[in-house]
Amino acid sequence: MVNKTPWQLFRFAFVYLNAIPTGFLVTPLLWGSAYLGWMAILIGWSANLILLWFTVKVGRWDPDRSWIDFGQDLLGKWLHYPIILLILFWSVNYIGLDIEGFTLFFDTNYMRETPQWFIILIVGLVVTLTARWGMETLIYISDGLFIVIVLTILLMNMFFFQDADFNMVSAMYRHHNYGDVFKDSLTTLAYFAEWVVFLFLAPYLQIDRKAFRNLAAASAMVALGVLLQWASSLLSFGPYLGRELQYPLVELLRAGRGFLGNSDPFMIGLWSSSMFLHCAFLIHVSVRCLAKLLALKQMDATLIAVIGGTGSILAFQYSKNPVLFQQDFSSPSMIAFFLLVECIPILYWIASLFRKGKRPRRKAA
Repeated sequence: MVNKTPWQLFRFAFVYLNAIPTGFLVTPLLWGSAYLGWMAILIGWSANLILLWFTVKVGRWDPDRSWIDFGQDLLGKWLHYPIILLILFWSVNYIGLDIEGFTLFFDTNYMRETPQWFIILIVGLVVTLTARWGMETLIYISDGLFIVIVLTILLMNMFFFQDADFNMVSAMYRHHNYGDVFKDSLTTLAYFAEWVVFLFLAPYLQIDRKAFRNLAAASAMVALGVLLQWASSLLSFGPYLGRELQYPLVELLRAGRGFLGNSDPFMIGLWSSSMFLHCAFLIHVSVRCLAKLLALKQMDATLIAVIGGTGSILAFQYSKNPVLFQQDFSSPSMIAFFLLVECIPILYWIASLFRKGKRPRRKAA
């Protein structure tokens, strides 16, 4: 069992949540909100706290068990199992998106002559093996990655802003494209509010009375990191050139002088580690869902291989049309699907209001 500390959930949440927004959120913000991207980030993050509150309330209903086990006590088996199936579909699809997004990044920046199917195969094997290490190992890995990632974000942005054009700052409050801000706020919310998967952490980590504070702090740090990356990209490249750059962070590193210009392997290594942890945790979630639906026990190794292989096959299908993949990754339909899944805790919270008399006894947190 993991040796729990008050902030262990915070560190794991930060590393998990940081992976996708850092790599893929800045460019959509530059395309849509442009100078008002800061507003979309803040609104999306604030709305994300609402979904977090519902998730924590559901997780505290029985903190010693995973939601996948006690959820049927709230909604009943006939509603709980279809929702598990929905989360299984979402998480496996997300694994495919993760692997293809990571593959496309390496294919366009570092391994242009390598066939995509080969990169997908290697990445799929790596995330599957990472998932085989187990949840306790993933939590300990996040403990080590946390401090390195935070320090790196702070130091890199200190260098990025040295060459920024601060004359553009006035445009950040003079523009009035609020329609784009609203749409980008929903995109930001979908990227930040993946709280439903944290209901699978018990009994490794509990959702206790301090969980809201810790998870909110983790999401705030992720939002701050994205805000700094968006601002440095905007002030260095402008909204028109910046939106044409598929990976602004890489271009910022390459445009730097001295140490900064040679630091992209280190930065990419850190981001890759958080991506692998993100994908491995989704495999863990998928395995729990599949095992529950099929009533399987002691078959985690086999199910991990099945889920990892399925995610790799989905990534290979996405790789056949990279342009369509890029469009679909942040499309309105994809964002709507993610928000639908992320709002699931609200349904269980409503059900918990009618189950207070049957609430399990909890140890004092």
